[in-house]
Formats: sequence, C-alpha cells, structure tokens
Amino acid sequence: MTVDRSSARRNGGRVVETALGIVDRVAETRQRTGRPRDPEINVRVLIAAQRVYAASGRAGLTFDAIARESGVGKPAIYRRWASPDDILDEALRSHVLEPAQTDGTDIRDHLREIALSVLRLMFSDQGSFVLRVSAERTSQPAVFDQYFERLRTVIHVGNRGLVLAAIERGELSDHCDADVLLQAITGSALVGTLMGFAPSPYEDPLAAENYCEIVVDQALRGAGPSSA
Repeated sequence: MTVDRSSARRNGGRVVETALGIVDRVAETRQRTGRPRDPEINVRVLIAAQRVYAASGRAGLTFDAIARESGVGKPAIYRRWASPDDILDEALRSHVLEPAQTDGTDIRDHLREIALSVLRLMFSDQGSFVLRVSAERTSQPAVFDQYFERLRTVIHVGNRGLVLAAIERGELSDHCDADVLLQAITGSALVGTLMGFAPSPYEDPLAAENYCEIVVDQALRGAGPSSA
C-alpha cells in the first residue's frame, strides 16, 4: 500500500496522518514466515480498531465491530490477531509520536512548535483515541499506563532538554521550572482544544499558529530572565 505523506494536510490531517504511523509500524513489527499477508488489511483493521475504541471504548471493541468498520472479513482478522485486546495493543504501538522539531535554537520557536504539535495531535483521529484512553483510565489502567508513558516521554521529557538549554543560555530565568513551563503550554493547548477555544491547525493553520503564539507569550511572561 502506498501512502502519500503529503496528503495528511490535504485530507484534514486526520485519518491519513495516523495511518502513516500505522503503515510504518506494520512494516517493522509484523514480520511473518510463509505467504506474505496483505499489509493493507493490517492497516485497515488497526485504523478501524482505533475508531471503534474511540467511539465505544473497550466494551465496544469486538471482532464484529472492527470487521464492520474496516470492511475486512472476520476470518482474515482471526488469522492475524487472537483477541481484540491484541489489536488494541498493536494500534497503541503503531502510533508514531515525535517530539516537536524546529530549525532554530530560539526557545520561543521551540515552545510554539510544541504547542502546535499538541493541537495537531488533538485535532486528529489519534486525539479522539487519546481522550478515550484517558476516560477509561480506571477501567483500563494498563492501556492508560502503556500509552501515556509514551506520550509523556515524547511530549514532555523529550522537550524538557530544550527548556533546560534555554535556561543555560540565559533566554529563561534560572528560576524557571522546566516541567511547569511545559505543562503550562501543553496543558493550555489541550484545554483550549477541549473547550473549543483553539482553532484546528488543519482547517486554519494561521489561526492555530497565532493561538500558540499567545499561549507561549503568556507562559513566558513568568519565565523570562530577570531584568536586574
């Protein structure tokens, strides 16, 4: 299956963006002997499982529901996965979570891209998946721990070094708490999405960038270097 990586923007950044990660993970993790299995089926099933779980939770994640959503026959699904939990586990591992990337070293640029990366996540199919995992934290603690440990590592721990480097360069105050600053920015982007304040970076990229600029400016007012 060939996926045009540039099409994530053209298609609203929702299904396609998540599918890219699933395609890559399928190629890496499902090495089998004998007759090769059609990778397109794997992709369709994993995306369908993600959608079913986001809409109905673990209780609604059945072979029947996944087969209906994916358009793949149950025999083909049975040959690949022993249970819906196995499908969910692979869908979790298929998500590609990458730290924010910028070309420069200015901390403001880095922080704005971090905020944008959260908006991109939350306005994608994967964002609905994240919300469902969070909502089922009590009933599905293992799923929550598995996914959010990766999410924290990428979005928070992976970017913490950028803030610490900015403190070392004098861009931020010595008293700046790197963890709190990142939580303020990522939390603002997350809450802004949930409350309907944040614009979609796929539908209105400029408005989303402006929103993230405001979030970063507000956060940095309390983290800037002392004028003394």
